[in-house]
Amino acid sequence: MGAMDTGVRRRRLRVRLALAALLVLAAAHYGWNARHVAPLAGYDAGAHAAYILTVADEGRLPRPLEGWSTFHPPFYYLIGAAAWRLLDGVGPVALMTGLRALSALAILGCGVIAFAAVRRLGAGDGVALVTTALVLFVPVAQMAAVMIGNEPLAALLVAATLLCLLALQEDPRRPGLAAFAGLLGGLALATKYTAVLAAVTCAVPFLRLDLGRRGYRALAVCLVTGVAVAAPVYVRNLALEGTPVPMTRTLEPMRGVESAYVLGPRAVTDYLLVPPACLLRPSIIHLAEGPPRAGEWNRAMQSVWGLAYASMWYDAFSHRVPIRFHQDGVRAGPLLALLGLVPTGLVLLGFAAALADLAQRRGRSSDAPLTVLAALNGLAFVGYTWSAPAMVAAKASYLLPSLLPAAAFFARGVRMLPRGAAAPALVLSALAAVAAAVVFTTGVVFPPDDGPRFLRGWEITGGYLPGARIEDAVRHVDPYLRRGAGRSP
Repeated sequence: MGAMDTGVRRRRLRVRLALAALLVLAAAHYGWNARHVAPLAGYDAGAHAAYILTVADEGRLPRPLEGWSTFHPPFYYLIGAAAWRLLDGVGPVALMTGLRALSALAILGCGVIAFAAVRRLGAGDGVALVTTALVLFVPVAQMAAVMIGNEPLAALLVAATLLCLLALQEDPRRPGLAAFAGLLGGLALATKYTAVLAAVTCAVPFLRLDLGRRGYRALAVCLVTGVAVAAPVYVRNLALEGTPVPMTRTLEPMRGVESAYVLGPRAVTDYLLVPPACLLRPSIIHLAEGPPRAGEWNRAMQSVWGLAYASMWYDAFSHRVPIRFHQDGVRAGPLLALLGLVPTGLVLLGFAAALADLAQRRGRSSDAPLTVLAALNGLAFVGYTWSAPAMVAAKASYLLPSLLPAAAFFARGVRMLPRGAAAPALVLSALAAVAAAVVFTTGVVFPPDDGPRFLRGWEITGGYLPGARIEDAVRHVDPYLRRGAGRSP
């Protein structure tokens, strides 16, 4: 018995060391990229930085329709403002790196939660480690880890909420845990509107006939806690703009920018077909005849799921890979897109099994909260892309709330494979994670992007929104600016 206990302890120690090594490697990877990726690269990064600057410099929240991204709930920006005040005097590179570190820490947290969740759901050590590697290095997540924006923090808060809900799914009569789930869900709602998916999912563990008085008390505690945390944000929106969920995408210049990415009206076939070009040319601008030029689109990206996949496994919107490499003959994109088929296929297999289990057990399956959230996220994604036909509406970062469910479905998919197929599938999935990490280590496969490209773009945009402080934010994070002498050539 003693020898067996010693063996178990040693095995657990080895797994913990492997997990720690994986997290350290990911942290080093994120840190390198946070320092070397072009300033303000990332989805709406300049607008997010301006929001943070307004809070940090003026000590106030901007009105929801005041700028480009100011409609977002404020929790992330309050944290970002604290970091901005701390780092502003150190220099533009340190400021940019520090703001990106907030996103990096959030994705690292998602990795830790994914490991804990899949182990809770019965995954073995090897499966749990490969799953964690995918969460940390799938391109959509690792690119988000070095972007300025609220999506990584929202993904972390949703994942933490779901981890609580997994425990409540086993026993919903735990008011303390229910309060914590409500707190996390409320903070997620105070970070990004899409966290409403997690708020709705909080009801799943309590949807049973044998709930009892303690269960109803826990449900009430969860509800009251979540509402108390999130309600001020939505009451403020209602008071200032007449709606709890104001959006700036219908205003200029946001509407004009989005309309430039519309290839045509949406059709049902956009959700049913995935052209091979989505894998072989995983970029919205990607042409066979030579370097891409403005306005020439890869029309295969009218496929919603094709574009979502391309932006999940590659840099479809050219935020990290310099745009001159988005052409035929560059193998990194097709390679990652093809390598991603195995882990993505396992996620879909596990999701299908989870849906069947949810229906068969009438909501009492152990991973029911994850399954419900993933289904809601998918439906919301379809609805949003249908109403907003622009390519930018179909980016995979909108699926980040399902990062933890995807991890659980991957682990479940592996367990469903025949014994002889599971090991090769894990090896190929681990290879996909390693390849993604190598391709998106700045300077290894691709050189750093043209540094001022994003800065110049946001300077131009800021001219259309003079009160939004976008140009001020650009000046604060611009390492190419000669103070008092303009931009260096």
